[in-house]
Amino acid sequence: MPMAPAFARRLNPLLPEIVAAFGTPFHIYDEAGIRETGRRVSEAFSGFDGFREYFAVKALPNPRILQIMRDMGFGFDCSSIAELVLSRQVGGRGDDLMFTSNNTAADEFAAAAADDGSILNLDDMSLVAKVPEMPDLISFRYNPGTRRTGNSIIGNPVEAKYGVTHEQLPDAFRAAMAAGATRFGLHTMLVSNELNHDYMVQTAEMLLDIAHWIGGKLDIRFEFINIGGGVGIPYRPNEQPLNLEVMAAKMAARFADFESTAGYTPKLYMESGRYMTGPHGVLVATA
Repeated sequence: MPMAPAFARRLNPLLPEIVAAFGTPFHIYDEAGIRETGRRVSEAFSGFDGFREYFAVKALPNPRILQIMRDMGFGFDCSSIAELVLSRQVGGRGDDLMFTSNNTAADEFAAAAADDGSILNLDDMSLVAKVPEMPDLISFRYNPGTRRTGNSIIGNPVEAKYGVTHEQLPDAFRAAMAAGATRFGLHTMLVSNELNHDYMVQTAEMLLDIAHWIGGKLDIRFEFINIGGGVGIPYRPNEQPLNLEVMAAKMAARFADFESTAGYTPKLYMESGRYMTGPHGVLVATA
């Protein structure tokens, strides 16, 4: 894992003392660096009304790290009961939590609904009938299939077993509406560790197009679109970091276009994992 230069400057002078106190091996994380990345994310998207980062708990399910994310005003992307529990232990409640699971069982639905609930993000339209009590706000994970490519880490969408297909999407929202949902979100997760900001912009544009299509078809408005995770960090010296500020500016233009056509603007959500913590943590080991 690459280490941010500022982290190295802070850590190296203290490393002998830390090793002497705790022994090795251990992981150590740089709170200052994590908070700086969080500040950059919040500042880059400050022009988006209601923007929120949902930290991917699976990336680093460490209670202290989650508390830092909570302090910065971020929510939590959870995919298991354990991740819900950890997020709630640091104060996450209700819309602070995005629960995206697959092959969801009854105990998982119960956990998602407990303690003021969570945003339920379903990745299969067959799950609608399995939700014990349909919440007011529901989201679906969209799989564009052949309409988009993925990357070498996460694979191509057409080969993925997760997500509602393009053809299924209208019926999925109809079923949720029939079960009582009145507020709607749209989510996708196509890549991992992506350094090309234009790919992420295209993902936002794709979801806005889908929101416009479904909105017109079913006469609904979308409360949010969630471009998922996938924002990456450079692992090799020749790799350039993703330009977060340019990405945000290009997305803002796409949202302005949507508003001029649809007459409203959904909120933008993201679910970063390694981007938030990767460059700010290191495994220290001695022979």
